[in-house]
Amino acid sequence: MAKKLFVILGNQLFDPELLKGLGCTDVFMAEDYALCTYEKHHKLKLYLFLCSMREYRDELEQAGIAVSYFQLETREQSCDYIELLDNFAKEQGFDEINFFEIEDKFFEDRIKSEKHLASKKLIFHTSPMFMFSREEFESIHSNSKVFRLANFYKLGRKKFQLLINSDREPTGGKWSFDDENRKRIPTGVNIPKLELPKQSKYHNEIISIIENNFPHHPGSLGNIWFPVKRADVQKQLSSFLDQRLSNFGVYEDAMREGENFLFHSCISPFLNIGLITPENVISRIVEHFNLGFAPLNSVEGYIRQVLGWREFIRGIYQLKGNEQSESNFWSHHRKLTSSWYEGSTGIVPLDDCIRLAIRDGYGHHIPRLMVISNLMTLCEIEPKSIYKWFMEMFIDSSDWVMVPNVFGMATYSDGGLMSTKPYTCGSNYLLKMSNYKKGEWCNIVDGLYWRFIEKNKQFYGSNPRLSFQTRMLEKMSNDRRVKIFQSANKFLETHTSQPRTI
Repeated sequence: MAKKLFVILGNQLFDPELLKGLGCTDVFMAEDYALCTYEKHHKLKLYLFLCSMREYRDELEQAGIAVSYFQLETREQSCDYIELLDNFAKEQGFDEINFFEIEDKFFEDRIKSEKHLASKKLIFHTSPMFMFSREEFESIHSNSKVFRLANFYKLGRKKFQLLINSDREPTGGKWSFDDENRKRIPTGVNIPKLELPKQSKYHNEIISIIENNFPHHPGSLGNIWFPVKRADVQKQLSSFLDQRLSNFGVYEDAMREGENFLFHSCISPFLNIGLITPENVISRIVEHFNLGFAPLNSVEGYIRQVLGWREFIRGIYQLKGNEQSESNFWSHHRKLTSSWYEGSTGIVPLDDCIRLAIRDGYGHHIPRLMVISNLMTLCEIEPKSIYKWFMEMFIDSSDWVMVPNVFGMATYSDGGLMSTKPYTCGSNYLLKMSNYKKGEWCNIVDGLYWRFIEKNKQFYGSNPRLSFQTRMLEKMSNDRRVKIFQSANKFLETHTSQPRTI
């Protein structure tokens, strides 16, 4: 049998049986300094990738697949990934190189256009990282000028027969139970702790590599809360099903000071590097529901995140990502100061979320959307700086993830391509969904919020869904306005910087 080479990237750690099914006999894998540093990735993200890749190499070899693996410490920093691949293919006599679809456009474009690989036949296989193909998503939205999750999500539920009755109607009588999933966590509710995985045999050497090569990257390495092996990822999912899924729905939007994981599954990092697939996750969630172990609102809410939002984000990225990444609807140009990386802004919820990101490289959707990106938007931070921060601070970050989430959902920078309104709020929402205490920070947040509304009165006033906010601003007492606007302006002067003008 002829040898068949597959190039496996660090975010394509799929089950070896899948590779065997595609006829793979040989695998090329390489840790790459440039890919570790094109953004200043969180130290825990580097740990996740490097440990998982080395564990995956062992998994492939145990499955009988030959692996040529190039470790970071054995390569020159200036050694180019594609030149290394090209030289390897030449030396080994491979004229055909197989890849799974490469999601991040900058690297996909480089692979496809690289002159070193021009003499090779490049074959790209559909990625098992998603349930919809790129072509399906494009076909569904062939006549769309804007993209809306609700319609796509319904179509996905029907296509995959998920929570659908015999009449093709949604189980429970409605497609979304989001209105039941907005409660704060009461005092006294026990939150199960994440079960820490067994330490990787590569732990010490990877810690050393990161501290020696990437000491100035953000984050700390003191809390290795995540598994790096396929079997252990399945154990973490099982733990979620048994201990947290039942309360996931009702508390999925809640926050609690000093706590990060709450009732969330925390498996997005593993979905995004191929250690588990969405198809597998959803099948286990549905099985749990069918056995009567979880309520419908939790199961539906979780499926909406995986089948709905995650697939939606990937599809939009492939179709509109380049356009989104250059957008700046609000014409924001301020820059972040170091306090946004240290958690020293003085806004209590913001600092808490930043410090948790430093510690864990993680945060669920509400801290990301309604605390961090909300306040960055209200502070008029340029979208590319927001994107950079999110790429650096979370271990599940990728270009395909962050471009639509930041430029679309989080900042409305794309002008409404994928969302019907900007996601901004004052202190009331943050207090309502958490146990944060009122304080001077509330005046800062409220000042930033109402200052933003005032600066964008025309936009808000012309939108029937949002015009009530301009009317509320008009009714605000002058004393209140002066007080909170002063707090906001002082914060902007201290914790943002203006671009220099010539």
